[in-house]
Amino acid sequence: MSAAIRPARVEDVEDMRALIARYAADDRMLVRSRDFLLEHLRDFVVAQDATGFLGCCALAVLTPDLAEVRSLAVTPEASGQGIGKALVLACVAEARRLGLRRIFALTLVPEFFERCGFVLTSLGRLPEKSAAECPVCPKRFACDEHAMLLHLDGTAPLPLTPNEPVGYTRLFLGREPER
Repeated sequence: MSAAIRPARVEDVEDMRALIARYAADDRMLVRSRDFLLEHLRDFVVAQDATGFLGCCALAVLTPDLAEVRSLAVTPEASGQGIGKALVLACVAEARRLGLRRIFALTLVPEFFERCGFVLTSLGRLPEKSAAECPVCPKRFACDEHAMLLHLDGTAPLPLTPNEPVGYTRLFLGREPER
């Protein structure tokens, strides 16, 4: 399948919202409102082919040093065809273009991000995220996501130490996520 990755446009917002809502309904990602998507439209890239919209992904710059890959979603019909990886790599390329040093993602599927070059880390090593946004996240008491990190200068992030907690609920609340 040949898909084009391009910056999102206003006409993509409804497709993005519907796809993200589909995964959010299964508790696989955070819901994003139409207003949120419009406000952050410049952060998003989309994948499309001759059949139409295939997926989306955002790069949210948090500090002059760090950005987050967010709202990665691919239509079930396009799953397994490299669309997700192409979207993530477009965000990585944009982070490099912007001169950032690190990029991370919070995910339920760490193996996918490993295939994109990211390594497992502790959310505690990302205080720019954990202190600012995690405390107000609707999943903070049931966060079962894994933090994945990529250094854009080619160095490897430090490996996790034994028993180092990886997610918000384990790190800050000291317990397993609620189910």
